Amino acid sequence: MATPPNSTETATDPRDLARAEFVSLLTTHGDDLPLTEAAAWMCAEERGTDTIVPLMAEISALSEGLFVPDGTPVFEAIARLNHHLFQTLGFHGDKDDYGHPDNSLLDSVVRERKGIPITLSLITMAVAETAGLKMHGIGFPTHFLVSPAESLPRFFVDPFYKGRVLTTDHLEPWFARISAQTGGRMPPLSWWLKPVTARQILVRMNNNLQAAYLSQQDLKGALRCVERLLVLTPEAIEARRDRGLLRIELGQEEEGAKDLDVYLAARQFENALTD
Repeated sequence: MATPPNSTETATDPRDLARAEFVSLLTTHGDDLPLTEAAAWMCAEERGTDTIVPLMAEISALSEGLFVPDGTPVFEAIARLNHHLFQTLGFHGDKDDYGHPDNSLLDSVVRERKGIPITLSLITMAVAETAGLKMHGIGFPTHFLVSPAESLPRFFVDPFYKGRVLTTDHLEPWFARISAQTGGRMPPLSWWLKPVTARQILVRMNNNLQAAYLSQQDLKGALRCVERLLVLTPEAIEARRDRGLLRIELGQEEEGAKDLDVYLAARQFENALTD
């Protein structure tokens, strides 16, 4: 369970306190970090540190009433989980306002019972874990999924569409259409169906939130997302470029220029290696 920052912390800005807790989780746990807690601290940076304790309690309470007996076959366990989440609790994909920032922030997703594929997948994984059912996050392009760790034959669950069950045969034509839009330059489907790490999930969540903020011209919000991305993936040169551009747009010309200098130097080095 997350705890609020200590009142003796030297930082006074609540956003700084939440960012410090987020960084601390990454530093302490590395790639094996507690996903739900890290996503909650990300939310706390956007909403306020007073949200962290009630949010974690609300997520914990979501599993109340779900019972999966030991030894339950995986398909039956998923059916019980799906009924609990999508029928009893009413979680569903937000088709009407998909790109709104609220759909990328856990407090709104829990309160409104709606979200986008990755936030609904995170809720599904968290609730499943309390019932003893391990679920992997699956970074399928454009539409995040989950998959039971012990499923043989393997199958996938789509929380955005109320837990519909998909097989590789279902995903192949879907992937073919996505790949065709990129000119076939994507890795094969098998690469996209590998379980992803908590860090990779947080990167994707921040990318989604950044895009949502930009769609609303919220440059400060987008900048916070990019800064978290640089904590998650310090080597991401594109994020350094994005931070530079956002800083310049926000009047932070000197800091932005430094970021762009680093980005351009890195790209020149990459080009020199391939010439």
